[in-house]
Amino acid sequence: MARTIRVFFASPGDLEEERHLTSEALQQMSERSEYTFKFQGFESVLATTARRPQDVINTLVDECDVFIAVFHRRWGQPPQDTVACTSYTEEEFERAKRRFVSTGSPEIFCFFKQVDLPSLADPGEQLTKVLQFKCRLEASHQVLYRTFTSAAQFVADIEQHLFAFAEGKLPTPRNPKPCFHIPIIEDQKPDSQRSYDLARVRQAINAATSGHVEEAVILMAGVSQTTRDIELLDIIREFYESTNNLGAAQAVLEKKLTLLHDRRLAAYEYETVLMSEHWLDDLVASMLRNTPPEKHSIGEQTIRKLFTGTRFHELMIEYLAKYFTVGELLSLTRFYKGEGASITVKFGRTMGIMIPEINAILAAENPELFGR
Repeated sequence: MARTIRVFFASPGDLEEERHLTSEALQQMSERSEYTFKFQGFESVLATTARRPQDVINTLVDECDVFIAVFHRRWGQPPQDTVACTSYTEEEFERAKRRFVSTGSPEIFCFFKQVDLPSLADPGEQLTKVLQFKCRLEASHQVLYRTFTSAAQFVADIEQHLFAFAEGKLPTPRNPKPCFHIPIIEDQKPDSQRSYDLARVRQAINAATSGHVEEAVILMAGVSQTTRDIELLDIIREFYESTNNLGAAQAVLEKKLTLLHDRRLAAYEYETVLMSEHWLDDLVASMLRNTPPEKHSIGEQTIRKLFTGTRFHELMIEYLAKYFTVGELLSLTRFYKGEGASITVKFGRTMGIMIPEINAILAAENPELFGR
């Protein structure tokens, strides 16, 4: 005779599709295996009189072999007939958990449907309760939980976990502590917003390495919405990739690319103003002033090739875009177009004098490294 496994499904009202998919999956699993998976939930309860409806549902919680709770954005409305819990789903979960602590049954699985990055950063009342609950699960190390992104992944996870339960192959510990190797960078820029964002990134990394990954997820989401620092966005994206939150990682990457596009445009405008046609002539003349006349031709070709080559301009745009904001680049452009115009005239001449002298100083101080 096939072994019957009673599966209770608990969820707020925004997961009707997942309830339907789970019911269908259990039926199909029963048809192709040696087990009978029986779906139970509020749908299984007949209308009764003179009894609190939730009490009738709770009898199924008391009898189930597996308790599955699924959450997305909603926590659920507060019950009107009790003050012990803030939603009926929470009441069902806490009842199952108390029974598990005292008897070792039912096995409890929690699934969370992934939400977008802006919602994590500004969750609102309902989603905040869901995220707080997820943090509690992580801290308890008692309940196995997973995050899913699609209906197909959800059904696959349900089947994997239920078959593992039926065959006694569930992982131990339930939620192993993840390892992170994300660098905590130094604050090298006198920018108050960057310093604030960097402090929150450090807080998130410290939380993650201490085992509070869900807290770190929320902290990183907040920074991702406020920062315009490319370096910090790279760290945030790496964190989400390491936690397998590929949707959030992609959102951070898209923001980075947008910022870089805007910055590159601003950097191009700045470079165009700074690198006027006069500066290179002055640079060549200054750098060749102590060079023998017979070497002027090859020297000029080398200098012009270096500073007018595509790679030089690409590197300049790349680093300007990485380390300067759009506002800073636009300010520099306005300055060099206006009252700083005389500086661009002196720019090439000054560089031409400085570069050879700096090279000579370095070579004298450390001939093995800088000498020829």
